[in-house]
Amino acid sequence: MNIAIILAAGKSQRTGKINKVFYQILGRPLIYYTVKAFENHPKIQKIILVVRKNEFRRASSFTRKYKLKKIAAVIIGGKERQYSAYNGLKAAGSLGAKTGDLILFHNGANPLVSEREITEVIKEAKKYKAALVAQPLKDTLKKSDKWNFIKETIPRENLWLAQTPQVIEYTLALKAFEKAKKDKLYGTDDISLIERLGEKVKIIPASSQNIKVTKREDLETIKILLKNK
Repeated sequence: MNIAIILAAGKSQRTGKINKVFYQILGRPLIYYTVKAFENHPKIQKIILVVRKNEFRRASSFTRKYKLKKIAAVIIGGKERQYSAYNGLKAAGSLGAKTGDLILFHNGANPLVSEREITEVIKEAKKYKAALVAQPLKDTLKKSDKWNFIKETIPRENLWLAQTPQVIEYTLALKAFEKAKKDKLYGTDDISLIERLGEKVKIIPASSQNIKVTKREDLETIKILLKNK
C-alpha cells in the first residue's frame, strides 16, 4: 500500500495573511491541485491530509465538496513540519500501514507535482526504501560571511534542491521519526532523518515546475503554470 501524507499545516508566514494552500487559483484552492495529483495516481491507495487545528472543518468540507475519495483521514498537524509529518505517519499506522508499505510525504504547497515524478519516486523507494525528487542546482552557488561578503564559490556539480514527494518505507520512517523525537532533533526535511540513520537515499530529478509556494509572487507563477497546463 502506498499512502500519501499531504502536509498543509504550515504558517504561511511569507505569503502574508493568505493561507497559501487555500488561495484561490482558477476558482479552486491551491490544495485541490496538490491533492488531485495523488487522487488521480493509480499507485496511491490512501491520502492523509494534515492541516492546522483552526482549519480542520474547512479541510473536511473541502474533501466533501470535491468528492476526494482517497482521503482516508484529515488530521491536525503539530507546531513544526516534522511534528505534522509524524502525526501523519501515526495516522498511517492507524489506517493499516505495515512493513513494506511506502509513505509519501508531500508539501501541500507543491501543486504541480507530475504523475511521472510520483511514479518514479515510488519505483526507486521500493528498491532502496527511501527516495525523493530534487532539482539539480543550475546557478552558481556562493557562500558569504555574516556581513554578506563572498567567502567562497561552491561547485554546483552533484548539488540538488530537495522537493517533494519524499518517500520512505513505513517501518524505516517510523524508526527515523521516533529516533529524532528521542534525540530532540529537528530535521530540515523528512529524508534528512533517514540520512541520520546512515541509509542510502535515491534522488529522482524533479520537473522544473515542481516548486513550493513560499512567497506571494509564487502564487502568481503557479496560477500561470496551471492555466497553461
